[in-house]
Amino acid sequence: MTVQVTAGNVNQMLSELGYSVPSLVIDAILKKVNAISDCLVAHDYSEADQLLILIYSACLLAQMQGARKIASQSSPSGARSFKYDDEGFKSMYSLLRNLDIHGCTDCLGISRSNKPLFLVIGGHNE
Repeated sequence: MTVQVTAGNVNQMLSELGYSVPSLVIDAILKKVNAISDCLVAHDYSEADQLLILIYSACLLAQMQGARKIASQSSPSGARSFKYDDEGFKSMYSLLRNLDIHGCTDCLGISRSNKPLFLVIGGHNE
């Protein structure tokens, strides 16, 4: 049976992990992630494994889009501080790789190098 992950599923997981992601981004990620459902069914993944693979994939893609983890909400002014969580990404990525033994998620472009790439092209100072 084909499993589809919903925005509610992904938002619940991201919320538990402390991430803040705009719903517009979640919607786009879900279209991409749910497209691999046929591959998961074709390789006879259990419904539980399908759900985990889809949720982990969506969360990892959200993190790659710059999702921020809430670090603190205890400021008297109500301000929040954020951080980026490389260790959490690596751990979830490892879980995904162990579950998806047939590589259905390979087409999603999830990689461990989730940090933004900055390219500096410089000249010289005179």
